[in-house]
Amino acid sequence: MSQGPVVSRVCGRPRALPYSAAVRELQSQPTLDLGRLAPGLGDCCGDYLRDYRRAFGDAVRRGEPGVESARRFSRALDGLLGALFCAADAAARKLDGGEGRVALVAVGGYGRRTVGLHSDVDVLFLCDDPENGRARMIAEGLLYPLWDAGLEIGHVVRGVDDTLSLAREDIRTATTLLDLRHVAGDPEIVRELDRAARRQVLEPHLVPLLDALQQDTEKRHERYGDSLYLLEPEVKQGRGGLRDLDVAEWAARARWNARTTEDYVRTGALLAREVEELDAARELLWRVRNQLHLRAGRQHDRLTFADQEEIATELGFVDGVVLGVEQFMQAYYRHARVVAQTAERMLDRARPRRPKAFSAARDLGDGTALFDGHVTLLSSERLNDDPALALRLYRQVAKRVEPPLPFARDAVARCAADEEWRVRLRSSEEATQLFLGLLTHVQRAPVRRGSLLDELHEVGLTTAMVPELEPLTGRTTHDVYHVYTVDVHVIRAVDRLRELVSGENAKLFGLASRLAVEAPRRTPLFLATFLHALGKVHGGDRPERGAQLSRPIAERLGLSHVDVEHVAWLIQEQRSLYHWATRRDTTDPATLDELAKHVGSQERLRDLFLLTVAILSTTNPTAMTAWKARMLEELFFGLSATLEGERSSAASRAGTLREEVRVGFVGDAAQDVLEAFLDAMPDRYVLANPVDVIRRHARIWRDAIARPERSSSPPPMEVGEARTLTVRLGPGPSDDLTELVVLTEDRPGLLADVTAALAGHGIAIVDAQIYTLQNHAFDVFLVRRESRGPVRTDAPPVPVDAGLVDRFQVDLQACLTGATTGEELVRRGATTPSWMRRRSPAVATEVVVDNEASARFTVVDVFTRDRSGVLHAIARTLHEQGLTIALSKVNTEGERVADVFYVQDATGGKVRDPERLGALRAALRERLDVLHEGAS
Repeated sequence: MSQGPVVSRVCGRPRALPYSAAVRELQSQPTLDLGRLAPGLGDCCGDYLRDYRRAFGDAVRRGEPGVESARRFSRALDGLLGALFCAADAAARKLDGGEGRVALVAVGGYGRRTVGLHSDVDVLFLCDDPENGRARMIAEGLLYPLWDAGLEIGHVVRGVDDTLSLAREDIRTATTLLDLRHVAGDPEIVRELDRAARRQVLEPHLVPLLDALQQDTEKRHERYGDSLYLLEPEVKQGRGGLRDLDVAEWAARARWNARTTEDYVRTGALLAREVEELDAARELLWRVRNQLHLRAGRQHDRLTFADQEEIATELGFVDGVVLGVEQFMQAYYRHARVVAQTAERMLDRARPRRPKAFSAARDLGDGTALFDGHVTLLSSERLNDDPALALRLYRQVAKRVEPPLPFARDAVARCAADEEWRVRLRSSEEATQLFLGLLTHVQRAPVRRGSLLDELHEVGLTTAMVPELEPLTGRTTHDVYHVYTVDVHVIRAVDRLRELVSGENAKLFGLASRLAVEAPRRTPLFLATFLHALGKVHGGDRPERGAQLSRPIAERLGLSHVDVEHVAWLIQEQRSLYHWATRRDTTDPATLDELAKHVGSQERLRDLFLLTVAILSTTNPTAMTAWKARMLEELFFGLSATLEGERSSAASRAGTLREEVRVGFVGDAAQDVLEAFLDAMPDRYVLANPVDVIRRHARIWRDAIARPERSSSPPPMEVGEARTLTVRLGPGPSDDLTELVVLTEDRPGLLADVTAALAGHGIAIVDAQIYTLQNHAFDVFLVRRESRGPVRTDAPPVPVDAGLVDRFQVDLQACLTGATTGEELVRRGATTPSWMRRRSPAVATEVVVDNEASARFTVVDVFTRDRSGVLHAIARTLHEQGLTIALSKVNTEGERVADVFYVQDATGGKVRDPERLGALRAALRERLDVLHEGAS
């Protein structure tokens, strides 16, 4: 069956078979073939299915309700399978197939009366005696025409006792007992199985069944994604998908035999409001699934980026202040959240409560109690008159390090959904103080993910206290860089700050952890992190707007005027430190002076650094790369020293580092050459590299320049002028990065050739340092292998190895001597077939030229889609425009690159002519457009 292997029962005991094997077994022993008795039957069934699938597809295109369309198709299948069953039953009787009751039973989605356009169909042939040939003959007669018509149908032939016995051992069989529905044949045997299932399986084994359902759900989430907020969610099997909806309904049916909306409300399984929310979620999920099947022409349940954009349009979402696709995905995630929470709560509500006397509870004196290893409410009714009790419950959870009782958690969640109750909660001074205390609580809590704030968000208390964040619940950023919805990213950023303060990640975030522990006033910092996304509330992403919105919230929460302004400043400047570190020459004392004036104080710098680390490191699991962390820390130290009044701080730090490096040269061969290299390199090089790396670079220089006979460069090419070339590999700052040093005679356009050769071998540049000394280029790159083909996030990084670099060196030598061109190398490397290129959201190309950011250079910022050869295209264009690159900062954010180039013209000055600047921008955009068109 679709949820597991097909079970064939033609003789002996049941055994599991793959679908195709079960078909072959039936075909190898044909007994009843309706196609021979009615030669036109196969075509008739095929026409029937095609007509109803066409009608289903037309209904989807017209935007008709998703659930009703799936139910209509289920009814059409009832008609077809019912007719075939009757024909097969009549033919089997004529062939003396034996006596006994046989019924055709729908199970799975078909049993629930909802079948997707290209979903499998699951049926049970229920009979008195599976050894009797009649049930098998009926199965053959029914299945052959359907297989011929192309319907994927899973089947099993079983008796009542076999089904009950297997259900006690197998969760999937047990769930069929909750979904089974009579389609044709003897109805009494189906009723008999239903009654026996409740009496022999569901009632006596309810708790093991619920345990198995929970374990199966957790394993499924691990396989398909444990987060609701995956970039490309699985609509059927993922968390918050249709299977979770099934789990909620299975739990309700197993516990209360609830099958209708009225049953859910009557039994107290769900409130009327919760039923309405669940029905709305079911409808959206089915509309999305129907669209996916229609677009793919097959069973397809993953909502990819390409699907999101087109389905958003089909469902009527249009671009406004917020992109239509982002509105659609926000609606999807909100509904998925309802489904996931309902499934979790239903699995708990369906459990019979142990008859342990509540009198054993320990009264904690504030309306809460300790009971059975949990914190609970003495009376859930008190929540209505005392809303702050909800937050006192979680204060005790944090204080006692005991989880909340599910019953109490459920009561809080139900109250938090009521707007009038939320208003009264916000008006409570006690609630305000409790909320701030919970927001800044730094120890892990005994709740999911260990996050107290995540728990408050799950039950609705975060938006109850700060309703201004409600529009961000489920809001997406339609790119591959931000992997969480906005509200989840907010929670994870606060949790990261909590980890920094508690020292949980001191090894990974050493400086940030030390600064967080030393921070004397944590409330403004935590609140700024919690509110940092307010600028996205009305669409777009405007930190200055977020700063404005934060002031009344901070005032309402009781912060002083000074702290309110500090919160607003942090929110407004939340990206500044990151942009300065990745796009500006932060080794330039003049730049540091300017930035220090902007920051103003050590307290601001510390809190801005911590805020930046918390936000950046939780944007996605790989956003905080080792080199980004290093650049941020170097910038922090530079600004801190400048704020302390050390105007020559950069030069002073560089001098100190040079002396430390020099100590390691004592006794080394050609020590004078090593020291000459160290003295010739600029301060920005010394400040940008660790001491051991500088020593390694000096030895590379010594071996290549002072001892050319020991260079491993390939022999000179015969074409053009030979050039000495040295390429060396070294360890990078993280496992997925490798350092690559290229040393050769300097010439115009060299960087373009180097980047072409790298692109030609699928080597992506993550960071580039470009230096010139003694007419030689000494360029240092951090590189990794490009991702080609479908992305596997679970695959370990593949390093750039020596063999690959050797091939790169041969091609670069050929390029330097004129035997080939950079363009040819890029074309040679662009071999990814179109079917392997995964569609992702569009990235606009933007070119910004700034003559104010540096005293000596024109700064060119390029933002565009990340593609093989992008850096080569930019470097080639800058060379053709007569510009020399003095410094390059290469930054990748998902599918978007943000590359920065410090350039000078042939005179060694800035580019000041407006026409030339305009021509530069146009040339870069044109070349990048051509590159992207060729890659599409």
